[in-house]
Amino acid sequence: MEPAVATAGEGQRFKRIPRQAWSGNLELGPLLNESLDHWPHLNELVQCYKADFVKDDCKYGHYESVASPSFQNQIFEGPDTDIETELQLCNARHSKSEDATEDDTPSTSGRQIYETESSGSSSKVHCSLSPLPAYEAAFDWENERSLIFGQRVPESIPAISNSGLKITVKVLSLSFQAGLVEPFSGTICLYNRDRRERLSEDFYFHMLPTDMQDQGSLDRRGVFSLDAPSPSVCLLIQLEKAATEEGGVTPSVYSRKEPVHLAEKEKQKLQVWSRIMPYKESFAWAMIPLFESNRAGGLSDAASPSSPLAPSLSGSSSQDSIVDPISKLALDGKVNHYSSGSSVIVEISNLNKVKESYIEDSLQDPKRKVHKPVKGVLRLEVEKLHDDHNDVDNASEGGSMANDLNDAGDINNGRSNRSSFDGIHSSVNSIAIAKKDAHHNGHTSNAENVDNFQAFDFRVLTRSEPFSQLFHCLYVYPLTVSLSRKRNLFVRVELRKDDSDIRKPPLEAVHPRERNTMLQKWGHTQIAVGTRMASYHDEVKISLPALLTPQHHLVFTFFHVDLQMKLEAPKPVIIGYSVLPLSTHIQLLSDVSLPILRELVPHYLQESGKERMDYLEDGKTVFRLRLRLCSSLFPINERIRDFFVEYDRHTLHTSPPWGSELLEAINSLKNVESTALLQFLQPILNMLLHLIGDGGETLQVAAFRAMVNILTRVQQESSDGAERNRFLINYVDFAFDDFGDRQAPVYPGLTTVWGSLARSKAKGYRVGPVYDDVLAMAWFFLELIVKSMGLEQSRLFYHNLPLGEDVPPLQLKEGVFRCIMQLFDCLLTEVHERCKKGLSLAKRLNSTLAFFCYDLLSIIEPRQVFELVSLYMDKFAGVCQSVLHDCKLTFLQIICDHDLFVEMPGRDPSDRNYLSSVLIQEIFLTLDHDDLSQRAKAARILVVLICKHEFDARYQKSEDKLYIAQLYFPLIGQILDEMPVFYNLNAIEKREVLVVILQIVRNLDDATLIKAWQQSIARTRLFFKLLEECIIHFEHNKTGDNMLLGASSRSPDVEHPASPKYSERLSPSVNTYLSEASRHEIRVQSPRH
Repeated sequence: MEPAVATAGEGQRFKRIPRQAWSGNLELGPLLNESLDHWPHLNELVQCYKADFVKDDCKYGHYESVASPSFQNQIFEGPDTDIETELQLCNARHSKSEDATEDDTPSTSGRQIYETESSGSSSKVHCSLSPLPAYEAAFDWENERSLIFGQRVPESIPAISNSGLKITVKVLSLSFQAGLVEPFSGTICLYNRDRRERLSEDFYFHMLPTDMQDQGSLDRRGVFSLDAPSPSVCLLIQLEKAATEEGGVTPSVYSRKEPVHLAEKEKQKLQVWSRIMPYKESFAWAMIPLFESNRAGGLSDAASPSSPLAPSLSGSSSQDSIVDPISKLALDGKVNHYSSGSSVIVEISNLNKVKESYIEDSLQDPKRKVHKPVKGVLRLEVEKLHDDHNDVDNASEGGSMANDLNDAGDINNGRSNRSSFDGIHSSVNSIAIAKKDAHHNGHTSNAENVDNFQAFDFRVLTRSEPFSQLFHCLYVYPLTVSLSRKRNLFVRVELRKDDSDIRKPPLEAVHPRERNTMLQKWGHTQIAVGTRMASYHDEVKISLPALLTPQHHLVFTFFHVDLQMKLEAPKPVIIGYSVLPLSTHIQLLSDVSLPILRELVPHYLQESGKERMDYLEDGKTVFRLRLRLCSSLFPINERIRDFFVEYDRHTLHTSPPWGSELLEAINSLKNVESTALLQFLQPILNMLLHLIGDGGETLQVAAFRAMVNILTRVQQESSDGAERNRFLINYVDFAFDDFGDRQAPVYPGLTTVWGSLARSKAKGYRVGPVYDDVLAMAWFFLELIVKSMGLEQSRLFYHNLPLGEDVPPLQLKEGVFRCIMQLFDCLLTEVHERCKKGLSLAKRLNSTLAFFCYDLLSIIEPRQVFELVSLYMDKFAGVCQSVLHDCKLTFLQIICDHDLFVEMPGRDPSDRNYLSSVLIQEIFLTLDHDDLSQRAKAARILVVLICKHEFDARYQKSEDKLYIAQLYFPLIGQILDEMPVFYNLNAIEKREVLVVILQIVRNLDDATLIKAWQQSIARTRLFFKLLEECIIHFEHNKTGDNMLLGASSRSPDVEHPASPKYSERLSPSVNTYLSEASRHEIRVQSPRH
């Protein structure tokens, strides 16, 4: 992207926001680091996930108010309440040495209690703060503009991960009663025990004996994401060790009762064997529930976390096969709250030992044989990190939010920092939890280490939301191999690009288990020792090439290894192969069964060579495995893939010039399943915009219609419910960068094709239902056009802009502006016609057109925008139907809220502010309207604008205030010319108008007023008559005190007998206080006896 949008400021309106990756960087894998020029769709996809967000800082307006004046609260005297008296009497019973300070005693009246001198008087009066807070003048711009119909609401920066909860897990230690003398390793993943499925990829860890310990290996944490707490979500922990030597020391030494410790000879054997045996076998597993399924013990699912994992980190389970049994932890109620900077230590002493290989699905099988538990403890440090906001600027690379966790210790007066737990006394407790402050251990607990492992959340693939990151890999899970003979069997997995020669090395695509190492040529499973039915639970992660071809395939090699100590390390022996072409298994999750070949002959993928192949087990499909495709580059949906292929052919000019295949692919997008469409929403929209920009007329129309269909589906089918869908807002506001100046801007082509459709409709041609959808999604297209213009403006003038100067307006080509005028005219006609029919779409479209003009005022020459405004006013000229007039007021309300409204020029060089003159004319016209609600709306627009100018920090100089007063001064003249219009207003409307008049007069200079008075004696008398009206309507009148709570200026329908003195601008409590104070004098209570 050009540096024009690198920062906001110095005349730049666009801010560049770096996109943060899950893994800490966005570098492509080796298999993707190749030229993508031959695959334009891949280039587009990679750009979508790598490009920075581009945000328009001016789009939603900006208002900086002056600081409110500070007032000192008065001190009031008043009688004590009954409860306060009782508290004082209670405290008087204590001796002075035991008496607590009165400062800590709460006051039921909201006042602080000061101890008075003890006297014989039974009536005590104290001093306190005023029950009425000091009134401070203020203008709430955000609140006022939120009341505008169709107001745009900005979205926060799109989250990298939309998970509301992140959990970090760190393995602290592994200890056995027998002693830790050989290396152990293991995996941790999130697991749903109810559905028996993985929720995340594996986090690998290694535990070495003390003499081999590498401290760096203990600092790494696994970061897991969760949508919400659920009792079915667990941590699945699986331990492994070096495969057992035949005739050597068996794993039973870790579970035996006597002798407890390893003999010296056993230690030596294990140490020597573990150094020469590179292959692993299953050792033990544990399944740790993260959340309780009930609220026993006072724990709440939301409010009372007993660990970092709200509501609790308990080992409770109803299944003996998981843990047998796990006692509920009785928690000290004072430490139920989690505070930032702390973590929970989980001690797992119920490691389930295994004697045979297994698959994960069998762990909860009630018929599964239970073995002796391991006599050891695995200690984990677990921390919960909230990720319920989307500020990616503050997100640490480990997935936590740096310096942004509320310290619960402050709320609870430090009580949550206690570290004691009650109830950890039972001998059958399998999990012990102890709270510790991680800062006391010399490190921060917010998972900020760049070496942290961000476990991929598999649920990303099933969510109906756009992909935000680049990921392109395949997870392979070998499950079972059924043979007729017992073997010590393990499986090697590799990725190959063709089948020409098995002796060629495979692709370096397999992710290693060790950190900071390069991708490997292959990965292998554990050893299934001495069994005919070998079972596995290993996960092999493979990076995929950028483009999958029919030749890409997996090769599984089956090895038998003799587990005996001889003169050299045991050597594996190949017993067979299995082959899986990837192009035939493009699914999110697939279970596959394959036969095993004795040998691989050249060109083994071809059908012709399969007749010469020799199979094990009579060619039966004895090898079962599971595949999980995780890719934001390769869509599973076939229609999307076809569109990408045809897009490439068109872009590279390798398709026929008429492009019928591309047209068919574009039209088929409307039949794409909703989730798949949302996941690839951004690249699909980019490609369609590319075709709209430089495709032929037929392609332009087809791409535009497809885009309208997609936008309508996204708006209707996503569960957002808002008028502006958040996914579409995020695309326009952040993701769309008009192709980073790599091609021509989008707006000329978009306005052309849309304008052509609108003109066809205006001429009476049949355009189909797509036109109504275009009107419903007009906000998206118009905001897209505006951003495209703004980006071109920034890129054109960035390098030539003197320091500190604003970017000059973008000069639109005459043909483009004429097209915009025609399109605007067609849309105005739709608003006009549909308003008469009472359709809600018309009012939304009216607000959309207003915001279009609002946005253009900051980009193109304002006088060109005035032509659009003038076109609007001509279409809605005079006192039109009520609903049309309401649309006109809303249009002006939006336009006049522009940041630079005061500084706008006239339509002619000799004129002053064009918009203000139009506003005053229309406001006065509305005041003469019969519709009370519109009169109130017009008056309110004027008051809000005057307030906005008054408190605007930019216009605090006297000359600025004078200029603003002169802009609005013609309104007074119009009122003086048509005084009956003023007299026909009700009291509330008169007050709104008079407030504006007073504010104008207040800031006018003497010369202007004198000049106005000198024009006509009659007008001068009328002017002072208006001032008399001010006295009447703002005078404090006791007869109207019963109307202190009077009707709001927003509800002027009811005419009241007297003028209310205060409006709903004051809080209800203030209104109530004023009302009561005006009715009654405060009477001092008689002394109590």
